[in-house]
Amino acid sequence: MRAVHRTIALAAFMALGACASAPPNLNDNLIVPGERVGNVEIGMSLSSLLAKQGAPIRTIPIPDTRATTYYFDGLMVAADEKVYWIIARDPRFHTIDGVAQGSEQIYARAIYGMPKCVVTRDTVTLYDYDNIYFEVDNDTGKVKQIGVQDQTSTCKGG
Repeated sequence: MRAVHRTIALAAFMALGACASAPPNLNDNLIVPGERVGNVEIGMSLSSLLAKQGAPIRTIPIPDTRATTYYFDGLMVAADEKVYWIIARDPRFHTIDGVAQGSEQIYARAIYGMPKCVVTRDTVTLYDYDNIYFEVDNDTGKVKQIGVQDQTSTCKGG
């Protein structure tokens, strides 16, 4: 009887192991609103950022804060002790619907609908959707960069 119980337990354990899925591939250049751009994730530690991206190309302290902007190939990342925003500035980074640098503004608006707010500046207009925003060149009507945060601050007067 004990042998039967062991055999059943072993079979159940093996079946559960077969159902386990592999961890997601975050090296996919995907922009996920409020979560990540490729393998850089909102909330990740500086040590994890360094391990995944290597040394930044450029580093600029953010005035009047404890945070720094780190420049990597196609990405800008702001962090204090943890990453709190990521900006994609390269067409290889894209949303699941294909919005990327160079996409037409009308396409981004058609996919994401009415923005939470719109802020027009001299050369660009920002379309803010709370956890993702699109910065669009006012002359070309094309997306220049895509920003991801847990919650954007454009609509709060930024």
